[in-house]
Amino acid sequence: MQSNAQSLKKSLETLKTTYHQENILKTDPIIFPYRYKNIRDIEIVAFFSSLFAYGNVRSIQSFLESLLEPLGDSPSEEIEKNGKGFKYLLDDPPYYRFQTKNDIKIILRTVQDFLKLSSNGIIFEKFFLDSESRFTPIEAIQRFQEQLTKKLLEMSDSTKLSYGLQFFVGKKDSRSPKKRICLFLRWMVRTKFPDFGLYKNIKPNQIPYPADVHIQKLAQVLGITKVKSFRIHDAIALTEFFITLSPEDPLEYDFHLTRVGIIEKCKGRFDLEICPNCQLREVCLVVPRGIEPRLQG
Repeated sequence: MQSNAQSLKKSLETLKTTYHQENILKTDPIIFPYRYKNIRDIEIVAFFSSLFAYGNVRSIQSFLESLLEPLGDSPSEEIEKNGKGFKYLLDDPPYYRFQTKNDIKIILRTVQDFLKLSSNGIIFEKFFLDSESRFTPIEAIQRFQEQLTKKLLEMSDSTKLSYGLQFFVGKKDSRSPKKRICLFLRWMVRTKFPDFGLYKNIKPNQIPYPADVHIQKLAQVLGITKVKSFRIHDAIALTEFFITLSPEDPLEYDFHLTRVGIIEKCKGRFDLEICPNCQLREVCLVVPRGIEPRLQG
């Protein structure tokens, strides 16, 4: 773990200042739920946007545009009431990488059923909670996957998920970091920019860190961990580390850190064109000490 935590926090605060602005949201799938005001629209669009958040940003955004455009100003209402846009999608759904057109149709029908079963208010939070409304990270995520898998199988009229549907929901007993579900939780739980704070029974410091490829790379070069292939326990350990920097809100730097990979194109190794101007250079293990920023242009 990083020994000089305060130096890291100082650099993270500088990074946060740079990327703590709404025009940066266009570089992230979270831009899609930002289009809506109704909480059910936000939650449903966040569900789509986070669970389809694999691949490059341009491909993700292109697919989400094709999925959401027919659903109009209120995707939750359009889906729940079986509107024309929803019927259009069922007739000719888009496909995305591992999910076939039929997989997308099943996902849409699954979401419709969840909406109908939750006639108003929040839709998915209850699936993360135990019988006493408590959240325990690994069990909570498995519970959500179990409920989603059950409904997908029902809508598939099958005893086994297709490869695309299995990839979409993930395997319950997998030790993977389950970063897309953790990302969905971050969006739904945190109340501060850029997140929505819709879920009230889960605390930000309970969520495993959304350990995408950018975070995994940065955690190594910042000296936070030596782990190269993250599992769910490593994502939890990452949250525990950031609790030392921000006890109540350890995921507050997640959005800003991922911009280092997405916008600044961090390679996880020293690059003369990138590293000298990185705001994390003073705490990064791959950047030579004392290196000066390069003049732009």
